[in-house]
Amino acid sequence: MLSQMFEIDEQTIPFIRTRQALLLLDLQNDFIGEGSLLPVEKPSSYIDNIRNLIEPFRPSGDIIWICSVSTEGVSRIVNQPRSDSEAIITNNELPRPRRDVFTPETESGPNEKESKLPVAGSEEDAAEAFLTVQTEGKERMLKPKSRGSEISDVFAPVSAKDLVFNKTYYSAFKDGSLVQKLRGKFVTEIYIAGALTNVSVFATAMDAARHGYAITIVEDCLGYRSKARHEEALRQLRAYTGCDVISSGELIECLQKQKKVAERRTTSSKKSRPKPREPQPKESRNTGIENLMGNLKLEAEDPPATTAIAPSSTAAIEDDFEITTQLLRAQVRRAKPPAELEAEAKKREKAKSKTKSRRHNTKPVEVGGPSSPSKERSSTSSKSPSPDSSGSPNPVVKAALASPEPQSTEEEKLQVKPSSNKETLEQMPNGEDSAIVDTAKLCEGDTTVIHKLLPEELASGIFKKIRHEVLWQKMGHQGGEVPRLVAVQGQIEEDGSIPIYRHPADESPALLTFSPTVEIVKNIVEKRLGHPVNHALIQFYRDGNDNISEHSDKTLDIVPNTFIANVSLGAQRTMVFRRKKSVKSAGCIDSQSTTRESCRAALPHNSLCKMGLETNKKWLHGIRPDKRMASEKSEAELAYDCGRISLTFRHIGTYLDKSQQKIWGQGATAKRKQEAKSVINGDTPQSQEMLQAFGKENHDSNFDWQDIYGKGFDVLHMSNSKKLYLSGDSISDCRVKLILNEYNIPWIEATISPSFHWKKESSTVDDQAIPETSPIKFVDNDPSKTTVEGCMPIMFYLEAIYCPNKDCKSPAHLARHYTRYEQANSLLKICQTVPFNVKPFRAELAKWNIYAQEAEYIAGDEIGLADFAIMPLFEMVSAKWGDALGFEPLAKYWKRMIQKESFLKVLPKGNIEALQKQAPLCAVRQKINALTKEKLEIEDSGGHSSAEAEKGNGKEIEELSDGIAKL
Repeated sequence: MLSQMFEIDEQTIPFIRTRQALLLLDLQNDFIGEGSLLPVEKPSSYIDNIRNLIEPFRPSGDIIWICSVSTEGVSRIVNQPRSDSEAIITNNELPRPRRDVFTPETESGPNEKESKLPVAGSEEDAAEAFLTVQTEGKERMLKPKSRGSEISDVFAPVSAKDLVFNKTYYSAFKDGSLVQKLRGKFVTEIYIAGALTNVSVFATAMDAARHGYAITIVEDCLGYRSKARHEEALRQLRAYTGCDVISSGELIECLQKQKKVAERRTTSSKKSRPKPREPQPKESRNTGIENLMGNLKLEAEDPPATTAIAPSSTAAIEDDFEITTQLLRAQVRRAKPPAELEAEAKKREKAKSKTKSRRHNTKPVEVGGPSSPSKERSSTSSKSPSPDSSGSPNPVVKAALASPEPQSTEEEKLQVKPSSNKETLEQMPNGEDSAIVDTAKLCEGDTTVIHKLLPEELASGIFKKIRHEVLWQKMGHQGGEVPRLVAVQGQIEEDGSIPIYRHPADESPALLTFSPTVEIVKNIVEKRLGHPVNHALIQFYRDGNDNISEHSDKTLDIVPNTFIANVSLGAQRTMVFRRKKSVKSAGCIDSQSTTRESCRAALPHNSLCKMGLETNKKWLHGIRPDKRMASEKSEAELAYDCGRISLTFRHIGTYLDKSQQKIWGQGATAKRKQEAKSVINGDTPQSQEMLQAFGKENHDSNFDWQDIYGKGFDVLHMSNSKKLYLSGDSISDCRVKLILNEYNIPWIEATISPSFHWKKESSTVDDQAIPETSPIKFVDNDPSKTTVEGCMPIMFYLEAIYCPNKDCKSPAHLARHYTRYEQANSLLKICQTVPFNVKPFRAELAKWNIYAQEAEYIAGDEIGLADFAIMPLFEMVSAKWGDALGFEPLAKYWKRMIQKESFLKVLPKGNIEALQKQAPLCAVRQKINALTKEKLEIEDSGGHSSAEAEKGNGKEIEELSDGIAKL
């Protein structure tokens, strides 16, 4: 018997600790800084974010600088069905819905329903394909041993501890040498940052998935030239590699937590080390395979050893509602009923390879060492099947590259009860062909999932109808973008009054009247609920990554004894219900006292989740990201390109009048319309009290509505600040920010996008797409919420309303500022003209040099519109043509202006430092020009100067030239 020949002591098996690495791609002089051939400047903060990340990461892993180097005469093939081709994202690869929504580009042909990665065709695409020779005469970038191919000066000096690696392909993994380097260091997890997102980052991440690495993209450390291509690259990487995407701040926070946990574990392990195990007699050991199998047991609940412990478990237990935002979370297998476990056990006996990945879960996950702090990654997420030899992700390869869904982590064990009304819904039908209409009752017995809500003739095309009919918006919350699109519709009464549903969010979309198709769904929902509904929150989960964290709906404004109705259209997703902690166990850390029930409900297309308020009171609910491989998903889950539209209907009992200045009803202090009171906006004691009440409802399963909400609140907006909706155009945004700061106007940046239609598949005149830059918009905080759109209208509005000396300005002063404002726009057009012509540019700049001599500011003795209009332009000019501001009066004006506090707040710190460094350089060049001009004038006039004077003049020029070289 083999077991008698080999006796294996598991404790003698060595534990190999794997490592992680930060790959910094293409941070070279040809991409960054003055003189770069392909400037990568978006977003403006990504370089600083990378610099701030390097030092905190270094103790936890390897820093690898990866630089592209071009090979003379070699052109890399991209986006073609060949084994030597690489995949990058160009405008042609933006899928139809995403391309139409984010860029105003033309429709592709009718046969291009999916992205086929054709050769980059546009001029912008050709520029970004920097290792691909597209045209004759194109200046070659990244020449070996040239300054352009070196790591950018902004990162100098590079630590001797770091690795520097050169690549001649877009992907750092293409030639195989990086793989060998990482394997030698036992690196299994990689973090990727650098430029460009849609080129080197995309190609490298796709290849990393093929090699089985666990991948995390550090989003705010990525440089790009087009936001649309950047977002599409991230979308495809999420979908096809299952990579995690986090910010540098989150990563740094996780690394710090790792360090603390490692220190605590080291201390505790020294205090209590287990005694060495004494050898047992051979007779007492189970040496046969039959005996080993005989000792295996099937249990409905995982043993305590399988419960993974996250580094911040104590904090997570104390604040359970924020559990989904924790970045360091261990993986716990979902508990299943005994029948399913038995079936799985039989499969595992036949497939040992599957058993391996589950054995890792029998011990707590190691988090004290250099393991990854990335979000929700399963033990198998780094193992992707190898695709074919093609470098471009065709649909078959895309499906194979998709990542498995990580099992959500919970510090508490999920208790599963086999009772008929509390069991998990894994046995629910996956599609809409099932004959089941209503499911068993869930949670508190007042919640069910109803199938086949709509008639077949309506259900078949309703997903696309609503997707194209609704005006969508992007929304921000707590500093980040909400991972789904949102819209709000409702019943607007004849007098203009509307229902208002209040919840703790940075901002909410404006309520629009029910659109025709949504109105039809509403009427059918009302029949199933048995009561009217007058408010709908509509959310578009664009793919499996879009999600909503667990929460309880806020019932301040919801009519009692009604239902919350959630209609699902599109791909099937799973709603997870989890019982709230009891008040007694809220402060208890013992795992036994925090055991909580969990229930999963499948929500297929054309279904209605009818949730009672008692369930909402005692359970949290949410929809988690689904990162499973496509092969692991059912047909219903893959339908509609994994998109899902959720319509949450509620019966609201609180109302606003047409002007949104008066509030009354169930959740207000005035219960009747005749007694309506003025709304309260801003950070007031009542706002704080309402916010605390929302938090209490979210945590307390014994929430007393009458005690907490009964008296009502008249708060409409938590914040009453003036809001600025940025456009993404650096000049317009900077101009408005300057005038706001100079006039000391308090404002905040808005977190919700303008409304837009989802682009239809067949282009029509009425279709609208989100341009890459939406018009800038300013919303005042006056009672009427005055809204101004467009850079010039906003600036003129602020000048007229908020200028400190608006009543004292003469007609001549106004005329100068208005005229020079328009001249600043003319200069901007010249700068943006392609190809750029230096002659009209310098001629126009000479005019401004004269203006700078006339007074302290560009149009008089007081700062005004002309100054705010020209300063962002000068900043752009200075960044691109460092010596273009060689006019002495203009240089003095510029130097004076960049010292102003209002300018310092707007211009990035790195730009100001660069400009200050340029100031002495400009002064030296001006001196050389003056001396050279003087010398030429003497020669032209035929005049004579002493040999000693000429020698002194030449020596001074030589010294100044040496000074320029040093600068």
